[in-house]
Amino acid sequence: EQLVMVELSGIIDSDFLEKCENQCKILGIETERPILQVDRYVFAGEYEDALGTCVVFEENTEQDAEGNQKVQLKYKCHTMKKLNMTRTLLTERKEGEESVG
Repeated sequence: EQLVMVELSGIIDSDFLEKCENQCKILGIETERPILQVDRYVFAGEYEDALGTCVVFEENTEQDAEGNQKVQLKYKCHTMKKLNMTRTLLTERKEGEESVG
């Protein structure tokens, strides 16, 4: 298992991450320019140093004796790098065209 801190830019629908139920596909995670697909959106990105330290917590929800939900956060990991990704529009490549970027 590998955890990656990803920052998405260019999102049209602000709550689309909740709708896609954490389903995504990523190509070239170990390359300089990975590609991410979340639902119908495609993002291209690159790794860069984060401004400060990114800390990842695991969220656990429990119910107390009165039936109230209580959220507990547990430290999972931290990183100084992030994958900065921008929404990309894909176009069909015509026969004989060279790939760009």
